[in-house]
Amino acid sequence: MLIIVVALVSIGSSTAYYLYITQKSKGCLDPENFKEFKLVKCTQLSHNVAKLKFALPTPTSVLDLLIEQHMSCRAQFP
Repeated sequence: MLIIVVALVSIGSSTAYYLYITQKSKGCLDPENFKEFKLVKCTQLSHNVAKLKFALPTPTSVLDLLIEQHMSCRAQFP
């Protein structure tokens, strides 16, 4: 009986771990739709280059971008 309980617990914990590591990332970007982010800071580096800093929706939000990935931006000017 004890062997069956240990086996069931092992199967259950293995399944839970598998589901945890294979779940889809919950980054705050959507590849299909533009999202709005508040511009926090704009630093002009040269006449045609600026460094932009945006706020994420929550303090625990992540972009979920790898180093070699990029994102497109668009802006409205008054």
